[in-house]
Amino acid sequence: MRPIQSFSTSVDKFLATIRSYGRATSCFPQNLNEQQSRRRAGESLHDWFVRLVDQFCEGEPKRYALERNLAIFALMGWQKGRILSFANIQTIVTTCELDAYYVEAQGEAIYLRLDLDYETLGDPFSHPLAHIHVEDDQSPRFALDGGDSGNVILDYLEFLYRNYHSEKWLEWVKRVWAEEFKKSDGKGTTDPLPRIIDAIKSSQFHVLRDMATDVARIKNALRKKKDNLFAPHVNGTDRLLLEYPLAR
Repeated sequence: MRPIQSFSTSVDKFLATIRSYGRATSCFPQNLNEQQSRRRAGESLHDWFVRLVDQFCEGEPKRYALERNLAIFALMGWQKGRILSFANIQTIVTTCELDAYYVEAQGEAIYLRLDLDYETLGDPFSHPLAHIHVEDDQSPRFALDGGDSGNVILDYLEFLYRNYHSEKWLEWVKRVWAEEFKKSDGKGTTDPLPRIIDAIKSSQFHVLRDMATDVARIKNALRKKKDNLFAPHVNGTDRLLLEYPLAR
């Protein structure tokens, strides 16, 4: 079995599915329709989820889910094979199993959506490229973190895992850094990652200040891994054009 490359085997499969492979568009599930997958006016989150599962997942809530409580429905647009020109990733996260939520709306659920659309820029500087919705098309819209990174798809998936499945994200961090540390530091050097993790969990900011160089090295290793894992990107300079207020 091929080792997990990203945060989970489900994410690996998702990335393989939505790569352009020379196509102008790609989607997940592969039969997803943009217009029919949108939430309708007045449609509850539960009704929307049930409709999409019935229409695109053969009535099986976990058929294309990333995790037992996390499902996404994604559409991508591509130019010249590797340039991302459009992205719409609708996301539902539940406090119970997706199966239970589908049947009886047990537990609570939240809706998130990543949008990247050059043809819908809205009012001046209201639609960062890319941004996250927390409820339908309503304001506010939050800029996706990552600065001018062009890898908005994997950055968004990482955002989901950092917040909703942090244990899996941290395991990925440890795997990636272990490879980098083995190559660059050799024997007899203490791995800084465990101390950094402990400092964050115990809110010891002074330790993080002292280890700022190591923190930067680890961040760079993670960035490199993500960009090698999924090369198709949006233009990072375009992201900076709609960044406001300036972060630097």
